Amino acid sequence: MESASRIEALEKKLQQLEHELGIQKDIEEVRRLHYIYMHYNSNRMGKQLLDLVAENAESIEIAGRGVYYGKEGFRKNFIDEGGHAENEPKDVGWSFGNILFQLGGMEVITIADDRQTAKGRFAVLTPSVFGFPKNQRVSLNAGVYEQEFVKENGVWKIKKFKYCHYFMVRFDNLTVTPGYSQWPSEKNPPDAPTTWYHPFPEAGVMPFHFANPVTGEEAPELVDPRHYWIGNWPGEFGQKGRTKDASRDSEKP
Repeated sequence: MESASRIEALEKKLQQLEHELGIQKDIEEVRRLHYIYMHYNSNRMGKQLLDLVAENAESIEIAGRGVYYGKEGFRKNFIDEGGHAENEPKDVGWSFGNILFQLGGMEVITIADDRQTAKGRFAVLTPSVFGFPKNQRVSLNAGVYEQEFVKENGVWKIKKFKYCHYFMVRFDNLTVTPGYSQWPSEKNPPDAPTTWYHPFPEAGVMPFHFANPVTGEEAPELVDPRHYWIGNWPGEFGQKGRTKDASRDSEKP
């Protein structure tokens, strides 16, 4: 009896260790997936990028553009407005004199206990150069991702996508401008309004998907009550997303 009990305890311990090892494997695969997405996005590789998105994707939201539903929403955001010929995604790359690349880090990845879904938070810096040589514009953007992932046929894919573009540093005149990214498009309208968005100069902390690992407490959502970006949509200047004090030099990436 004692031997049988010991074997049973060892089997349970082995199962626990296998589960914990599987969680670590999933974390690495999700991290790799997100970083590969950033490489594809940095190089305007729309077809490669869309292959990373789950067929049952929920939604995508980038800065103040609004919410787009389903995998088609990802297509609308990462393929030129209106799509390419026959609406087929293509890997187009950047034209001469233009470049953008993303530097990611500070990731916190949480795998569900059943190892079928996950959430991740990632910070990003994005240097970009446009308009070389006669109208060169150099900038550095900063923002945060809060993503959701799902295993589809045993492969991790992107399920839900939210990116808050916080600010942009313009090196031509050494100014810091709000991170509007791209406002809602009339040609490519969103399915729903922006949810949470408080770019510089507002002071907002996008809600975390994870609790404090020591206390178990949920971190509070901190938002300065002085609104530069009013509510979930732009302010007085409508779709251009600018109030009277906003810089008219904010750019779309």
